Amino acid sequence: MKKICIFGAGSVGGHMAARLAQAGLDVSVVVRGAHLAAIREHGLRLTAPDADFTVRVQASDNPADLGPQDLVISTLKAQSLGAAAAGLATLLKPDTPVVFAVNGIPWWYFHGLPDDGSGQPAATRLPRLDPEGLVWRHIGARRALGCVIRSPNELSAPGVVHSTSTTNTYTIGEPDNSASPRLAEIVATLRHGLPGARASQQIRRDIWAKLVLNVPSSLTCALTVSTAPELFAQEDTRELWRQLGNEANAVAAAHGIDAGFDLDAQISSGGKNRHPPSMLQDLLAGRPLELDAQMRAVQDLGRMAGVATPMLDVAVTLLAQRARSEFAASLRAKA
Repeated sequence: MKKICIFGAGSVGGHMAARLAQAGLDVSVVVRGAHLAAIREHGLRLTAPDADFTVRVQASDNPADLGPQDLVISTLKAQSLGAAAAGLATLLKPDTPVVFAVNGIPWWYFHGLPDDGSGQPAATRLPRLDPEGLVWRHIGARRALGCVIRSPNELSAPGVVHSTSTTNTYTIGEPDNSASPRLAEIVATLRHGLPGARASQQIRRDIWAKLVLNVPSSLTCALTVSTAPELFAQEDTRELWRQLGNEANAVAAAHGIDAGFDLDAQISSGGKNRHPPSMLQDLLAGRPLELDAQMRAVQDLGRMAGVATPMLDVAVTLLAQRARSEFAASLRAKA
């Protein structure tokens, strides 16, 4: 794989692009606005505990400018995929795979699973994740691989990505859980610049293992404008975190996944990390929240399996209102 395009190279995608380009791979990025202008003028800079470097990468807000690719990695947020699908398709050769690195439940979730006997097509079982069918139509599930990223990054300035960790993992898997040749090739290629890349034959389990962290952390941090150490320090917010994690874990179990929610382990591993989760970053910046993929799809899957999610239902309703509140927007504007 010689040509790799990172589609939506913001904080997470920008980190990946910088590391891969520094390793000598032919990397291009699809970005917009001030970030694009800065990358074109100055290059893409990465600052991290173990690095500070700038790379030159081809960058455009029009995917068609970049030409056909051997691999596309989409780091767009789930709610942006439909609108971008036709543009992403211009990057594809007949055999180009697309790795979808998204938080939450992916649009292809039911593709590759055994027939459940309902007769309902995979594309229609979670309609909120691709309501107009644009991703299925323009890209298609046969190209898709899932990717679970654990890599805390922020855009510290246009064209500058700041990583707060030296341990970054990229778990990639086929929807049918196979150890396919293309999966092996993708992982081997990415490991040149991203040593944390690994193949998985249980990608849905990996998705849920991150979700049972994201559901409680995203909701509680965004609702309280706090980071994990502050919430873990208080008994009441720690208990709320536990209940949200338990609900997500129960939904996963009802769909045959042991997500392994363990509050004590989360406190041990992240209890001192004051990095704000992406949903809190988006809320403070006035950007759309990933509520459908991270939260509402979990509610949908719970209802499919008859699993109640009362705490999740309340928290999602409150956060959705906070995100659309004109009063909150006015406070951000004054800040």
